[in-house]
Amino acid sequence: MSFLKYFLYIATGLIISIFSGCASSTFKVNSDPLQADVFVVNPKTGERKIIGKTPINMPNEEFRNLIGEDVSSGEFYTVVIEKPGFGTQSFSLPASKFGTLVTNLDVKLKQGGVEKELRIAQEILDHLFLAQKFANLAQFERAHIEIDKVLSPFPTFARALSMRASIYFAQKNFSESLKWYEETVKSDSQAEEAVKMIGKVKDIIAGKNPTSLAKAPPPKSVEPSAAKPADVNRAPASPEVKK
Repeated sequence: MSFLKYFLYIATGLIISIFSGCASSTFKVNSDPLQADVFVVNPKTGERKIIGKTPINMPNEEFRNLIGEDVSSGEFYTVVIEKPGFGTQSFSLPASKFGTLVTNLDVKLKQGGVEKELRIAQEILDHLFLAQKFANLAQFERAHIEIDKVLSPFPTFARALSMRASIYFAQKNFSESLKWYEETVKSDSQAEEAVKMIGKVKDIIAGKNPTSLAKAPPPKSVEPSAAKPADVNRAPASPEVKK
């Protein structure tokens, strides 16, 4: 498999984990190898502050000050991990009132020559975050624009296909929703949720399940199983985010 597809797979696993993070008194970052530089980037100003070198064990209150007081709870900031001779890794993480919803990052650094693919992968993940955010705000056109930015270079990326289908479902455009759920299954035959939704949408179109018309779910958070492209084997779930 290409490194980009592998990174998308493991990083999408990171996204779904961060939303269920629990409160903790410390923020920890470990890397393999150790002694990697860790930075935090303010999303409003772009200011980049050094946290230190791995391993890091910092009080949550101190880390919250580094993020910036102007970053509200629920907003995303960026943590960047760098080490000479290894690919730079960056993660969009949600802030909380007292620090961060992510309290522990374990990162396996990849050796040499992958910065470009990491950058592309991060851009794709950012587009998926924005698409989900806009859909949850019922800003559907903006959500579709973000999905287009993913599907243009990666037309068979199952997570993006499934997210588009769920957005159309939320819009009650069931014919388009069915079309994109079917495209999802073509891309990833293991997309069980998409298979279930195909049956549900067909019932709605046939008038067999009218009560579902008032229960259109918002697009789900990115899931590892749906994010896996059809030609990518299951990979180890790293980097690991511990709560």
